[in-house]
Amino acid sequence: MYRFIWIVVSLAVAAVLVSCSAMSRSQIDEKMEVQQSRGDVAENHFTKTLRSAGQSQNLPYIYEGIFEDIDASPVDVTMYYYNPDTNRLESEKRTITLSKTDQLLGVIINQFLQGPRVKNLKHVVPPNVTLQKVEKYGNVVGVYLSKEFLKSEDITIARAALVNTILESQEAKYVKIYVDGYELTHNGKADGQILGLLTKYPNDVERIRLEEQKLISMGDVKYIKREIYFQDYERRFLVPEIRDIPISQGKYVEGIVGELLKGPAKGNEGLYSTIPAGAQLMDVKFVEDADSSRGVELYFSKEFKLSFNKETNSETLMVGSLVYSLTGLPGIDWIRIYYQDESGEYVNAPLVSLALDRKFDKDSLLFKLGKRIKVYFSDKDAMNLVPEYRVISNDSKDVINEILNELIEGPSQEGHMAVIPSNISVGDLKAYVSGKTAFVDLPSKFNASGLGSTGEILALYAIVNSLTDPVNTDNVRQIQFLVDGKVTHEFGHMSLADPFVRNPALIKE
Repeated sequence: MYRFIWIVVSLAVAAVLVSCSAMSRSQIDEKMEVQQSRGDVAENHFTKTLRSAGQSQNLPYIYEGIFEDIDASPVDVTMYYYNPDTNRLESEKRTITLSKTDQLLGVIINQFLQGPRVKNLKHVVPPNVTLQKVEKYGNVVGVYLSKEFLKSEDITIARAALVNTILESQEAKYVKIYVDGYELTHNGKADGQILGLLTKYPNDVERIRLEEQKLISMGDVKYIKREIYFQDYERRFLVPEIRDIPISQGKYVEGIVGELLKGPAKGNEGLYSTIPAGAQLMDVKFVEDADSSRGVELYFSKEFKLSFNKETNSETLMVGSLVYSLTGLPGIDWIRIYYQDESGEYVNAPLVSLALDRKFDKDSLLFKLGKRIKVYFSDKDAMNLVPEYRVISNDSKDVINEILNELIEGPSQEGHMAVIPSNISVGDLKAYVSGKTAFVDLPSKFNASGLGSTGEILALYAIVNSLTDPVNTDNVRQIQFLVDGKVTHEFGHMSLADPFVRNPALIKE
């Protein structure tokens, strides 16, 4: 009997998978959103049966938020290559097969390295270039290539074609290219101009050369867009901040450390300096060690020790901010840190407990990268929503639910009031995303304490504005509330039948 039932279920599942495979992901999302907005439940009986069958028999899922990805799916991508006839970078559309374990950017870059398939397009990257790794943190993609990239016929055009290919995927806003472990300069040489974070190039090759020449021919002070690292309030993570850094007479280390000493830029709430207040960078020395590795020694003033806050985590994050901000520059594999003692002599004794008498690189300590999120609470008058910034792991796979949990935890700033009822605990609110809609499931006890009309507005729009804030997500545009898994028309003084959109009028910055 069981075998007969399972055969029937398997046939039904197979039929659904075949029919869905003919639909694009956006079509599936749209169809599910229509079904869910018209129906009374978030998952109908057949969906639950399909999920149950899939979980028990390890069947592939196809719907985000309810199903998992199938083992392989086609993805349309765009590559950029050089057309000698037009002297332009031109696009080539390509469909690639992406497995559930593939990293999209890695597959795109490897496809790019294979060269064009269109006859009139020319590949400007040597055929033996290999991709070593891809790092993604926030809006920045770090691409590590083998040294053969430096043998490109025209390194400027090769770089531009790669950057445009990566950014076309909309997986990031900036690209940083490393070759053989070092940040790529404009000419591929150690004494070349450091380019910093790269944005999309024009497709016209003459314009590319013109813009690059402007950068190289700047005066004694050049500006490069670059990420530097600060810590969060709880001293758990390093968080990148992107800014234009002035570089005087090619002194990159001094320029970058100088920006770290200034602290986070105004408007970047939630980030804090890692280097003690009042400390100054007194000297910089480039050295080559006995193992032929190269690094930089940093010499700080006595305030580096005197103003340190004695927190162990701060010690680690201070080193981490310098390591992540500096290593990878040409000739910098690692850093060493010295500071003045009371007699003015340079020492590298521990500030708290971390031994400073050694080389530090990205592999020497467990530095955790984080990203900022923005959540909203009530002001003290219960009239407006006010923002607070928190930091979560850069590797978080469930930002939506982490935001909800931060809202449940409540505010940390004086004068800010909680908006989520006190009878709601972490994990009571759950959400999933379909297309551009986030479905947020509230327990019925959410309104049991009687929030009142104003309380309901602030609570629901704190959720809506937090989940749709562009700092947090770039794909959620509206929120459909459910109560115990169902679309509810009456919820206190409000109807939850229709999706909610962002309401900036309630926000007081």
